[in-house]
Amino acid sequence: MTRVIAVDWSGRNGPDQRRAIWVAEVVAGRLVRLENGRSRDEVVEWLIGRAGPDLVVGMDFAFSLPAWYLRERGLTARGLWAALADEALTAAMRAHGLSRWLSAPEPPFWSTRKAVPAGREFRRTEEVVRAAGYPAKSVFQLVGAGQVGRGSLYGMRALHRLAGAGFRIWPFDPPRPPFVAEVYPRMFTGRVVKSDPAVRAGAVARIPRPWRDIAASTEDAFDAAMTALGMAGGSVEDSPGGELEGWIWGA
Repeated sequence: MTRVIAVDWSGRNGPDQRRAIWVAEVVAGRLVRLENGRSRDEVVEWLIGRAGPDLVVGMDFAFSLPAWYLRERGLTARGLWAALADEALTAAMRAHGLSRWLSAPEPPFWSTRKAVPAGREFRRTEEVVRAAGYPAKSVFQLVGAGQVGRGSLYGMRALHRLAGAGFRIWPFDPPRPPFVAEVYPRMFTGRVVKSDPAVRAGAVARIPRPWRDIAASTEDAFDAAMTALGMAGGSVEDSPGGELEGWIWGA
């Protein structure tokens, strides 16, 4: 029996983390857990405590950066995670720490004015989902609506810890549980207007109570629930060219 846990991640700081980060667990196709209240570090510790030969985890942040960035710096994906875990990806990050660096990053990352040339913004997997009509953002973008950059950089630190605890990270490792895969919730929720409570309620109408009401309560809870249920009904496949950049489940 496979257990699926989907984590709706967040790049927020302070108490907002516990409000924004949701976890959903599905066992044998049924939603059995949907809750928030943990920080990023606490979620990682909780996942490590639940690791087993039947566990698949989906986390909604980018697992790497565009290949050109890594090649220019002689980094592998694992080297990138380690550098972020040490808060030492760049000299300025090493001097100021990741949290302060996020407010005044070095190009190609940006928090005020776009600092990456056209054609170098996206990983291949993001280009694929964008071509399918999903509005994936560049990991280099650290500001603005829908940006995933902050959460992704914190998330890659989490991958370093999870890998060290024995989790396989797909597609960098074979998808043998316990393993973690990158997910994009919009691919599981469909093109619904998630900001509309009535629309969320309609989309989760088939989920049994009490989970139905919780799933409809916020966009983050909705994303976690729909992603876990969607993952439970699918599987990962080979990722073309994902050795450096990673790949989104189902892209």
